[in-house]
Amino acid sequence: IPQSTNPAKGANSASSSPDKSPTPLFILYGSATGNAEHIAKDLANTYNSYLKNPSFLGYFTSVVCCELNQYKKKCLDQWSKPAFEGDESVKHGVIIVCSTTGNGDAPENAGRFVRYLKKPVP
Repeated sequence: IPQSTNPAKGANSASSSPDKSPTPLFILYGSATGNAEHIAKDLANTYNSYLKNPSFLGYFTSVVCCELNQYKKKCLDQWSKPAFEGDESVKHGVIIVCSTTGNGDAPENAGRFVRYLKKPVP
């Protein structure tokens, strides 16, 4: 059913959400040999090229691409706050591109992020 004819969607349900994201699209990568890094940077460059087109209707107005281990410096401050004040349904955009090394282990530039994910929540 197209959204405009879906009776479950109220007329006000989308009106409080932003048309554009107040936070960037985060593309994080973990790579041992450079393949995942190349894919992540290619995604970021492609998205940036779309942003240069005035008719592009994308939700994110910028993109941040970095190693997974840089999440604290580049992302955590923004992730600790709601993506859009007043509407908890709006989330941050994150794409993770990660390879494995050895026996399915995280690459060196992703180890801290993996430990962060495994850490018990207080």
